[in-house]
Amino acid sequence: MVNQPKVKKFIIFIPLIIVLLICVAFPQLHVKAETVNQRFSDVHNNFWAKDEVTQLVDEGIINGYPDLQFRPSVSIMRGQAANLLAGALKLPDAPYQPVFKDVSSKSSHLRGAMATYQEGIFGGKPDGTFGTGDQLTREQMASVIVRAFKLEDTGEDVHFTDDNKISESHKYGVRVLMQHGITTGKEDGSFDPKSPVNRASFVVFLHRAMVQAGMLEEKNSITFTEPKTIGKFDPFRFDQQFVQVPLNEDDKTYLRSNYYLQLVSKRVQPYAHAKDHVYIYGVSGLQSVRVTVTKRELPNGDYFVFTELRNPQRLPIRVDLVQIEQGIQANHLEPYSKYPMKKDVDETFGFDIATSPIGVLETVSEQGTGQEMIAKSYRSRELEMNYQNGASSHTRELHDEKEVYSNILMGSTRVSVYELYSRGYDIVDQWYLSSNEKLFSSQDRMNSWMHESIINYKKRNKWYTANGPYNKMATTIEPMPASGRGYGRNLLLVKEDRVMLLYNQTQERYYEDLLYNSFANLTIFRGSKTYWETEVTSTYLKNLYNFTAPFVDTRFNEQIALFLYNGGKAFGHKDYNEGLRNYANLLVQQHKKGNVSALTKSAYYIPDYFPAKQQVRTHTSMNHLLGGMNILLLAYQEFKDPVYLQTASAIEKAIQLEEKKWIRSDGDIWYKRAPDGSFAGRDYTHLTLEDLIHSYEMWSAIDKTKLPVFERMIRSKAGYLNTNKKGYTIKIREGLERIHMSNLLPAGAEHTDAL
Repeated sequence: MVNQPKVKKFIIFIPLIIVLLICVAFPQLHVKAETVNQRFSDVHNNFWAKDEVTQLVDEGIINGYPDLQFRPSVSIMRGQAANLLAGALKLPDAPYQPVFKDVSSKSSHLRGAMATYQEGIFGGKPDGTFGTGDQLTREQMASVIVRAFKLEDTGEDVHFTDDNKISESHKYGVRVLMQHGITTGKEDGSFDPKSPVNRASFVVFLHRAMVQAGMLEEKNSITFTEPKTIGKFDPFRFDQQFVQVPLNEDDKTYLRSNYYLQLVSKRVQPYAHAKDHVYIYGVSGLQSVRVTVTKRELPNGDYFVFTELRNPQRLPIRVDLVQIEQGIQANHLEPYSKYPMKKDVDETFGFDIATSPIGVLETVSEQGTGQEMIAKSYRSRELEMNYQNGASSHTRELHDEKEVYSNILMGSTRVSVYELYSRGYDIVDQWYLSSNEKLFSSQDRMNSWMHESIINYKKRNKWYTANGPYNKMATTIEPMPASGRGYGRNLLLVKEDRVMLLYNQTQERYYEDLLYNSFANLTIFRGSKTYWETEVTSTYLKNLYNFTAPFVDTRFNEQIALFLYNGGKAFGHKDYNEGLRNYANLLVQQHKKGNVSALTKSAYYIPDYFPAKQQVRTHTSMNHLLGGMNILLLAYQEFKDPVYLQTASAIEKAIQLEEKKWIRSDGDIWYKRAPDGSFAGRDYTHLTLEDLIHSYEMWSAIDKTKLPVFERMIRSKAGYLNTNKKGYTIKIREGLERIHMSNLLPAGAEHTDAL
């Protein structure tokens, strides 16, 4: 009974201790390990040496590569190891001594080689070199670390299963390194002395040695915040060469390749409404291989980047454009692929394998929200056909398109990669458009453009280059590859008519940028001339008239003149009417040159095409004829020169004289009138009706006595479309409304583009 109270006190005391222990331990059980942002795309939470790599990078002892990869599996070279040890040990600088054949006074390995040689850490090789470019083997690594940290033999008996493979000169270093626990060998008990040391292993060995020497305090294991990726982002395991491309002041951009890249030339090319910064790089050891990066600055601060890898060699080459950006809070890619594309085989153009850009990358940063339109890469082969008269025709064979963009967001740092892969004897193009603002003001506007582009994939540009867009060409062109994948610069698509219409309706920034780009491309295509010549031969025209590229297509020039006129007015350009005047003058000159089909002295047709190298008079089609006449009327309104009205009146009079011949028995219009006066061919479904409406409007403002012939032709063409339920375009519907003839709107579906 005497001891009972003591027992009770003890029983009461035990729960108190347990409670206290729980209270003390509870916070530790729920404290989350501190997380940091991943700094290298290939050093992640599952990487075995992440702690050692991170600490030595923090200490400034070792660095990663410019593309923010560490490349742990890349072998360490003797020169690199010497530099790293000199920095880790803070060795004093040693004066240059000409003791090694491969270490000059300007060598990047000078400090490391001289400092470690003076300290007795590294010696030279029997051939008199330091071996700066030789791989450091595991047994060499053991010896230099033992000497660098002055480690001594503890007397402990240690062995590896492959001791007999260790060089006699390195047995001491390997044994001492194991005695000190800096190496434990491999899982099978071997040391593998002759294998090269990779960057990760060297860092771990160096880290352990520095911790043992008291030069570093071993830290707790770290955890990385999981990065976010877009696309198939794959770190590049092998050593790479880098050259910086000066695209932006705030961000860093590099070309990356396993070949040495060197800047060959750079230039600035100003245009009326854009400026190109062109950087051309050579690829070491590969003659004529060039990488060209063109930054096209636009007046609103946005810019295109066009990258071209031109490889006339057989050897495959990969070059990546890599961007490093800071201050990124979030990014999201809106892909075109959300809209399925239905393709068909076109009777005129065959099958078009090209599809669409990749999508719009939206970026939220400290500066706000910006967007980029990112394209696929296009791998092609350049084709050329030369003719005896010195003329030539140029096309490309498209081999494939490929999704080449990926990025990784590590904290607020983003690494973006645009891959260009050449298989040899080809050209690889890639482009993107970047803005610090939103290219599309709303999701609906963006979706509308993407959906429209997918539906009308044949007539929407996607393969842009610094010299203009490439599109599927008609099968009746040469040179045409056996694959049928002939692509070229079609002048009708270099100008962005649909984009102009959408810009006028919406004022969207993306359309504005495409228009600026189009203005520059048209200037590049035209060259020193005042008009545009096609660069592709039409076998249809060649068979008819035996002429080849280059030649003037009047329809192309008419539409370009209108595009530049309307676009220039929309953007307030002072030179908005330059193209109009030049083309109107070209049309007027044809009568003086005798290049017309005359019905009377004051009534004649202007041919559709003006060959550059041959003296040939070609046919006249109604749509070309009306387009030229409308240009002349617009030029007369703009410049008040009576010669433009005189030429337009001559065309109108010729149409009036042969009106009944132009009308087919079914009410449609013949496609063309040959120089001998014969009519042939089925007219375009919608295009000519659009032109007739435009002609009616133009003459309404200048001379209403000219209207009857155009009204009759409008009624005939619209009646044919209505009877056959061919439908109409937006231009036809709106045009008929303006001239108060909506009752003539044909039955059938509404189309965005004319058929």
